[in-house]
Amino acid sequence: MAKRLFLLHIGPGAVDVSSMTEALALGGVAVPAADADAFAHAGIEIRRSHKAAGLKRKQVEGAWSRLCRRARKTRSDCFVSLPDLFEATPEQAALAVDGLADFRVVLVVTSGFIAPPSAWTGLVTGERTHVLPSHLAPEQLAAQVARIALMEEEARLDRRLAKVTRRYRMLDRSPAA
Repeated sequence: MAKRLFLLHIGPGAVDVSSMTEALALGGVAVPAADADAFAHAGIEIRRSHKAAGLKRKQVEGAWSRLCRRARKTRSDCFVSLPDLFEATPEQAALAVDGLADFRVVLVVTSGFIAPPSAWTGLVTGERTHVLPSHLAPEQLAAQVARIALMEEEARLDRRLAKVTRRYRMLDRSPAA
C-alpha cells in the first residue's frame, strides 16, 4: 500500500489554514481535525519552547503525537502548517519526522527564494522539498499545496507503471515451461 503524503508547511509567517480547507480538498488533501491551539502546542512541543510561550511542559506534552494520530485517522493526504518549525534545530526536526513514520513527508517552505532550513534538508529529500514565494494569500498557498500533492501522486503512479512494465517485459522474455 502506498504511503500517504504529509505536507508539512513551515515558514516564517503563520497561515490561516481554516480558509484553505476547501481548496485543499480539490487536491485530495485534508487538514487533521484539531483546533488552532493543538497546532500551536505541537509546534511549541517540538521546539521545546513552552517556557518562552508561558506554558508548562505538561500543557504541551503529547500535542505532536496527538496531531499525528489525527492525521492518520483522516486516511488521506494531510496538510499541517507549523511555522514555528522553520527555526528548528536538526534534532528537533528529526523528532518531528520520527512521528511521521507512516507518511511520506513533503516539506512546503514559504520563505521566498531563500534556501530551506538546513535542519530539514537532510531529513526530507530535495525532490520532496518545495520552496514557495513568501506572502502568498491562503487561497494561493492552498492551490500550490494541492498542485504539489497532485504532482507527488503523478510521480508515484509513474514509478508504479515503470515497475509493472519491467515485470511484464520479464514475463515476455522468460521461456514457457
